[in-house]
Amino acid sequence: MGHDLASGGCSAVALAACRSTRRAGGGLDDIAQEIDSTLGQWIPDRLLTCVIANLDTVTGRLDWVNCGHPPPLLIRDRHIVAGALDGVPHLPLGLTGWEVPPPPVQTVHLEPGDRVLLITDGVTEARSATGELFGEQRLADIVVRAMVDGFAAPEALRRLIKEIVVHQDQRLHDDATIVLVEWHPRPGRSVCGAVPAGTSTTARGPDSIGHPVKPDGP
Repeated sequence: MGHDLASGGCSAVALAACRSTRRAGGGLDDIAQEIDSTLGQWIPDRLLTCVIANLDTVTGRLDWVNCGHPPPLLIRDRHIVAGALDGVPHLPLGLTGWEVPPPPVQTVHLEPGDRVLLITDGVTEARSATGELFGEQRLADIVVRAMVDGFAAPEALRRLIKEIVVHQDQRLHDDATIVLVEWHPRPGRSVCGAVPAGTSTTARGPDSIGHPVKPDGP
């Protein structure tokens, strides 16, 4: 919420609350509630959107909660699986004084080679000099094209970042952060188990690369 010093403080407080709760053994819903209460105590009247996720690199199980943030994208077999990680929407954190239930934890089992793309709204809402939004469709087209061309995750991500920066004439006006995770089975580990349609199965540790692209301003 905003682009001033208080916004940076809000993010720092949320990250500290996340880390302390995780290290104390808390789950994703515990983390979300701790962020919510900590914001209310130290930086009231500020909202924060986020995706908090955990990937089991042995089984490929991905758990996540989404609090008012753009949903992650699941990329499988060189195309985006529409709505696969939308989940149940939840309100942003920091709604002090409101009785808001904890966010539901969503779960999906990834298949070997699946990629998960997480972005902030500074990516899809990036505007060109003429006011044209970068948009979800352009994002999807670039990601899918990189997959079809056979680029590895780091190169696919590099090309996406370049397109975002070029679209805004080399000057960002909002924070734009991207994290891309690709999951594969560990050698010698079998993949088994049936899953319902719309979900997935199994693999190794991720190759994950997070590239924050920061604006020139605060």
